[in-house]
Amino acid sequence: MRQSLVTTAAVALVFFASGAWTPQQGWLAAGLSAVQLVPLLWARRAPALVLAVVTLASAGHLLLDQPRNTMYVPVLLALYSTPQRWLAVASALMVGAAVFPAKGPLDGTVLAVTISAVAWLLGAERRRALAERAERAARRLHDTLAQTTAVMLVQAETLRAVGDLTQADRERLDTLLAAGRGALTLVRRTLDDLRDDTERTPDLAEVLARLRTAGLVLDRDPVLPALPRPVRELAERFVAETAVNALRHNGPGVRLRLSVESGDRVRITARNTLKGTAREGGGHGLAGLAEQTAAAGGALSHGQRDGEWVVSVELPAAGTRSRTGSRAA
Repeated sequence: MRQSLVTTAAVALVFFASGAWTPQQGWLAAGLSAVQLVPLLWARRAPALVLAVVTLASAGHLLLDQPRNTMYVPVLLALYSTPQRWLAVASALMVGAAVFPAKGPLDGTVLAVTISAVAWLLGAERRRALAERAERAARRLHDTLAQTTAVMLVQAETLRAVGDLTQADRERLDTLLAAGRGALTLVRRTLDDLRDDTERTPDLAEVLARLRTAGLVLDRDPVLPALPRPVRELAERFVAETAVNALRHNGPGVRLRLSVESGDRVRITARNTLKGTAREGGGHGLAGLAEQTAAAGGALSHGQRDGEWVVSVELPAAGTRSRTGSRAA
């Protein structure tokens, strides 16, 4: 949000310094200018909606008064953030048509459409570069993890086949083998997600079942309300992270209690009895979740309370159906 605020402030400075709006233009022009600039704060979160709103306001402002080319600078920033090509084309043509009556075909329409196309192409190139970098990193992770895990799995399978083991030892090896194969499956799914942007539902139930096998005591799986995809992914990551941390820091037999409260905001609380001294900080996993939660408009807290380690997250539930409770495991 901070970066969007700085960028919007810079665009507003150029906008007003160039005389795109002056007090002589009146309140209608002032309102249109505000609608051009304020939505840019959410250009990263809702790029298509922001582009549509900013384009309509810009076209109205261009038709209202003697247009300046800086009047459609907000549209350029919105175009940079928008991946939809058809929407970008429609926006560029609308701006081009709005400047035509006052500036003509070359200095008006052609210039506006050309600059709009350049802004969208620059944004598309940036998104492509980021996607390629993410895929390269995921491939390196996959190769390293696949090789290391394969060695571990082979050694574990060999030990299970020829080792003089008790039944309890064999069960522990089975858990290790299942966890290793599951890790490889998750990495492959991550690579598939990078190639295909179709919606995939995280398999939280599978994660919790695997942790139960390793010794986590969880009476009930949480029932999450209907949430927008990014918020639901955060909620499921929170549940998985707190479950893993409870098992890692307290060992097999630890009991984790999860509660879900929903309304205008969803609150998920995880608590478990501490074994030994309380751990300092929240670890890298919770730190990353806290950053993403804050970016989504929520908040995450953690700490020791009455001999328990308590982690709580609060997330926005706009557009969701309120539903509380939990189902038996």
